[in-house]
Amino acid sequence: MANALLLALALLAQDGQVSASTSPNAPPTDEYGYVAWCYGALGGYASLYDQVMPEVTRIEKAFPGPDGVQAALKTYPEMRAQAQKDLKTFSTAITAAEKASPRPISEYGGAQVKRGAAIWQGAASVDKARLAQMWMSWSPPGDCEKRAKALEMKSSILGRALNYNAGSATTPTPTAPPQAKPSAPPPAAAADTPKPEAPKPRPEVAKPAPTASAPASAKAAAPAKKLPLIGGGEIIVDPVNPVPCAGSLLPAKRGGRDVLICKPD
Repeated sequence: MANALLLALALLAQDGQVSASTSPNAPPTDEYGYVAWCYGALGGYASLYDQVMPEVTRIEKAFPGPDGVQAALKTYPEMRAQAQKDLKTFSTAITAAEKASPRPISEYGGAQVKRGAAIWQGAASVDKARLAQMWMSWSPPGDCEKRAKALEMKSSILGRALNYNAGSATTPTPTAPPQAKPSAPPPAAAADTPKPEAPKPRPEVAKPAPTASAPASAKAAAPAKKLPLIGGGEIIVDPVNPVPCAGSLLPAKRGGRDVLICKPD
């Protein structure tokens, strides 16, 4: 029952039926925290859609409005689509504020998102008929969207200002180029020094007259005819190339040549 009572008080506080100070999950006063709280509360509402719609349908059929059951049931998908659209608007504003802030604030924003979602924390323990009735009658505070758009606009302006200041601080101031130093006067011309005398040409040494090359040697004499082979017990000795003979050398003709016949003693 404690969770059910907490849920009822929180929902009533959002509708302005009780003082916000009596709700432990009342939204904060600063714009960033307030939009983060709206995101959490609306996100919790949208997440219960599938859970409560069977009971919502039963209630609408049991107590039809002047426009009929179908007309009443048609509004709930439209409300869910609008909730998804508003969640994107809140998320864009929260992201812009976190980027523009000179200090980290995302941890604080996350805590406010949880605080907003906590108004639905007793949904699991509340009677489904009671939960459906509370869900059907709930709507986010009317200024959530207005404050989200204002937060995004201010964050965008602040972000541009921060970027401009950062750019100005890092842009170097142009300085005048350094003046060129006057060039030193050219050194005095050195005294003319006598040019060294050109070396005298050396007398040319007479080259010896080319000598006529020696005439080619006469062709070698034709080789002597070969001696006939030794046969018949004769030892034939060539008189041009004599060899020792163990006997007497007798002149003779063999094969048309003058030879020596070696006769043993």
